[in-house]
Amino acid sequence: MIVIPPIPITSSVLASSTVAEPSAGEVVWNAATSYAVGDVVIRTTTHRKYECQIAGVDSTIPENAPTRWLDIGPTNKWAMFDQNRNAQTVATTSMQVELTPGKRINSIAILGVQAAQITITMTAGGSTVYGPVTVNMNGRITSSWSEYFFGDFDYKPTLLLTDLPPHASATITVLYENATATGAEVKSSGIVLGSKIFLGKTQYNASSGSLNFSRIERDEFGNSILIPRRTIPKTNQTLIADKNTVNTLRAARTALNAVPAFWSGLDENYNDDYFEAIAIYGIYKQFEIDIAHPSFVQVSLELEEL
Repeated sequence: MIVIPPIPITSSVLASSTVAEPSAGEVVWNAATSYAVGDVVIRTTTHRKYECQIAGVDSTIPENAPTRWLDIGPTNKWAMFDQNRNAQTVATTSMQVELTPGKRINSIAILGVQAAQITITMTAGGSTVYGPVTVNMNGRITSSWSEYFFGDFDYKPTLLLTDLPPHASATITVLYENATATGAEVKSSGIVLGSKIFLGKTQYNASSGSLNFSRIERDEFGNSILIPRRTIPKTNQTLIADKNTVNTLRAARTALNAVPAFWSGLDENYNDDYFEAIAIYGIYKQFEIDIAHPSFVQVSLELEEL
């Protein structure tokens, strides 16, 4: 099990992006415009979208008028850097972002992927120090010859690389492409940059669950009305680590209190069939360190996605 505490991706970290702001269909808020209830605008200062709740003209900027304007999430350009995994940045055929973390990192996790391939390059001091590494993200689940020949293709949703050289002044370029499907959309719900922390070896009997927030309501005749909501992934895992790592584990537990991070039960093995089931971008709900044994510690982890 490794965890990657992320570096916040702010305007100073995002050096460039081929996704425009505003993107197609997005409208920048204007103080002189009369808006109707339900109109959606964006603010390039906050990189957020706002939905009008009170019709008319008001010169107060939306982020300072929560009664009139409801914050409904990030703009398309910034959706991939939002903590909510439900938000995705969408582009046509390809998109590229350049990131300057401003500190040493060795790992990158790319989440919620819909792309045929991803290419990672790191430069420092005018030279390429990593890559370009191109990873094929096409994948599908087949359990029969019929599915093998006629089943739909899908995408691997997560890519994890933990071998980046730790340069303090590096620029990391991430290129998403659908080269064989001109016009097809590419999507991503997150990029996590940071330095991995090894927490221990994940044991058998890990579990993958979910919290379902959908609900059923009934009318006066008893007929059911299904109201769909998000399903939030969660996992329970047990780790074994050497006794001499106990203080590292305790420090990680303190540092990651209420801090979203990327957790991978199978470390860097993103091609394993179990990888997605026990990989989560979220917070720990339980982080218990059992020190009953003389030479090793046992860690019980309960993780929940944002």
